Amino acid sequence: MPFLRHWVNGNAISLYELGKTITLGRAKTCHIQLDDGTVSSAHAEIRPAGAGYEVADLGSTNGLRVNGEKVNHALLQAGDRLTIGTHEFEYLLQLPNNLDRTQKIRKSWIPGVYYTE
Repeated sequence: MPFLRHWVNGNAISLYELGKTITLGRAKTCHIQLDDGTVSSAHAEIRPAGAGYEVADLGSTNGLRVNGEKVNHALLQAGDRLTIGTHEFEYLLQLPNNLDRTQKIRKSWIPGVYYTE
């Protein structure tokens, strides 16, 4: 089963296992909720497509980037980087082996800004 690794300010903060269609955005109804003013309520979704997964923009204001290129939708390949607002997600085909270290993430008073201790 593929995974999404969530990066904020260069730090991996979460790992999500993909299954059915998931939505990303600010709304409480999204599977992955992003507290970021540059992210639309329902920004993007990742859904099964054939033997893999694809990502699609849901008509967001600021768009979706895959490997730095603005796209409306894209078939995901291992190692692809998705950018939504100030958040970055890495598409992984298997669980990474380097999960032995846990970092504490603190939310700043500035919206969308996080830091580690």
